[in-house]
Amino acid sequence: MAHSALHFSFGMAVGSVFTIPPLVKAWFGKARLSPHFARWFIVSYAAGVYATMPGILRRLGLPDATCDAWWMNVFLLYPWINEIKPGAETMGPLLLGACLGGQYLLLLVALTWQLRRNQKKI
Repeated sequence: MAHSALHFSFGMAVGSVFTIPPLVKAWFGKARLSPHFARWFIVSYAAGVYATMPGILRRLGLPDATCDAWWMNVFLLYPWINEIKPGAETMGPLLLGACLGGQYLLLLVALTWQLRRNQKKI
């Protein structure tokens, strides 16, 4: 499970790379943030699931040789990460906690910022 958490975290990071810039642009442009946060969460979690697909396929019965083949790198470098960091007993859960905690923290900051902005209008 810890190794899947490492791959899921990598997928979340890749998804965040594509969705954080529009979120920041909307934030400084004083636009509505909720659609951007929703897109960020959906894309990052979907990329996390995509990054763990070889592991899911392995659990469904696909042979290890197939799941660790070089062409499975299309699933966000799955075999390459396995070669570099086998196991990941501590790193996977720590990175996953950091990704989830970062999303939660940024959401709280945005809510606080929006509440203060609304109070200034009154």
